[in-house]
Amino acid sequence: MGNRGMEELIPLVNKLQDAFSSIGQSCHLDLPQIAVVGGQSAGKSSVLENFVGRKCSVNDAAVCAQ
Repeated sequence: MGNRGMEELIPLVNKLQDAFSSIGQSCHLDLPQIAVVGGQSAGKSSVLENFVGRKCSVNDAAVCAQ
């Protein structure tokens, strides 16, 4: 599927979840989950970025990459 497939899949999943929510139903999707654990500035966001193939770093002090 690659990055292009993921770029197209994410909005589709969001629309699907919104459609189910609009009729009062839950949309349980068995999506993959991952946890990256490490100290501050240990490169956790970089690991995630390399894994998913897109930038996901959070550089705002009010928000963290949890």
